Amino acid sequence: MNVTHWRVEELKHYSADIVWLDAEGARRAYDLVGLHDSKTHLGLNINTVDSVERLAFGNDAAIATKWLRARMPGTQQLVVVFGEDECFVCSSVFLVENWSDIFIPSRDDAMMYSKDTPLILFYCHENQFEAGQRIVFD
Repeated sequence: MNVTHWRVEELKHYSADIVWLDAEGARRAYDLVGLHDSKTHLGLNINTVDSVERLAFGNDAAIATKWLRARMPGTQQLVVVFGEDECFVCSSVFLVENWSDIFIPSRDDAMMYSKDTPLILFYCHENQFEAGQRIVFD
């Protein structure tokens, strides 16, 4: 990840908790989430993701935090993907506690997936989350 990228600057206060992927790692992460991104709507692809749940939370970040916490028990390593060259790894505990500061200021969509389980999530800039289980997980 280019250290001059605006998102790196925007999130530099979290540098102890996130690790930006290099170009090759970011491309692999971007390609993986592309398999699970819907081609018909903003959200997860029901052909590659099972048990999709959706939360529209409006301006109630506390409800979204509670919802996320219930879907990410324990500590997992998550890959957060904004774009093909904007990806980082963090713990699920960190993401649950800091998601609003990571996603809301930029108003971008993002996908996240667990490196440890089939969990995959989609954040929509319209204050919605989707969570599901990747059907193919290795």
